[in-house]
Amino acid sequence: MSGAVARRYARALFALAKEGRLLQPTADQLERVAAVANDPHLGPVLDNPLLSAQRRRDIAQTLIRELALSDLLARFLSLLADHQRLGELDSIADHFRRLLDDEMGRVRIAIRCAAPLDPRQETDLLAVFSKLTGKDIIPQVAVDPDLLGGIVVEAEGKVYDGSVRTQLHRLAKELSGAASL
Repeated sequence: MSGAVARRYARALFALAKEGRLLQPTADQLERVAAVANDPHLGPVLDNPLLSAQRRRDIAQTLIRELALSDLLARFLSLLADHQRLGELDSIADHFRRLLDDEMGRVRIAIRCAAPLDPRQETDLLAVFSKLTGKDIIPQVAVDPDLLGGIVVEAEGKVYDGSVRTQLHRLAKELSGAASL
C-alpha cells in the first residue's frame, strides 16, 4: 500500500477518534495492534494477498478480542480486513501518531550521541529544540558508538549533525580545497 493510502486511513480514524474525544486511547490501542501485527510470524500472514476474506476477518476478530479493543478500533480493524489492509497497520499507526503529535503540539526527535548524555545536557538540548520547533519535545535518545563524539539530532525531517566525524569531514574538505589553490 502506498503511504498516501495509509495516510488516508489514519486521517479517517483520527477524525473519528477526535470526534469521539478518544484520541489518546485510540492511539494507545492502535500502537498495541501495530506491535502485534509486526510480529515476525504474523506480519507475513497479514501481507499475504492469497489470504481468504474469511481468514482476514477471523484474524481481525481475534485481535479485537485478545487486545480488548474499543468499538471504534474494532470497526476499523474489520474495515481493514475487508479491504486487505491489515498488513499496513504499522504504517497507519505511524501516520496516526504524527497526526496526534501535531494536534497536541509536540514533536518527536531522535538523538544519537557518542556517549550517554547527562541529565543537564539532555535538558539543555531539549530546551533548544523546543524553542526551535515551538513544540513540546518527545526525545528518543540512543548511544551510537560509531560516532566519534558529538551528537546528531533528527527533528521534523531535518538532520542537525554536530558529530565530530562530520566536523572532521568538513575540515578535510576545506583543507583539500585550500591545497588546490
